[in-house]
Amino acid sequence: MSINLDELGKKLHTKIDSGIDYLKSAKNHLEDVQKETETAIQAKLDAAKEAVVDKKQEAETAKAKLEEYLEDKKTETEAAVAEWKSNHDRKKLEKRAERAEKNAEACVELALYYAGEAQVAILEAAAARNDADAAAN
Repeated sequence: MSINLDELGKKLHTKIDSGIDYLKSAKNHLEDVQKETETAIQAKLDAAKEAVVDKKQEAETAKAKLEEYLEDKKTETEAAVAEWKSNHDRKKLEKRAERAEKNAEACVELALYYAGEAQVAILEAAAARNDADAAAN
């Protein structure tokens, strides 16, 4: 069963919106980090690491799907797709569309996972800078 373009758009918008919220949260953490104690930074870092661990399996699944899509795409030459279109081979075109939709979803999942990785890196950098600054005093 295929999903139509509106459904795909809504599904991806929801994921992207949650990613935007997550990135805004990371931005706020970065802005607030200078005012926070080492304990507060460490608590945020621990929470960010936990979130990344929770998302890691999803990211690995998404990466595998992406790799599978890229392998499948190698066999889809422009000539083959043009032939499917001219022959109105709905079955092949439908499978192609479904693979492309799954690829889009996998890419968004990976983007969200790497946004979490970025947040961990930012908080680790802030903690390391605090350590360096404390050692200088």
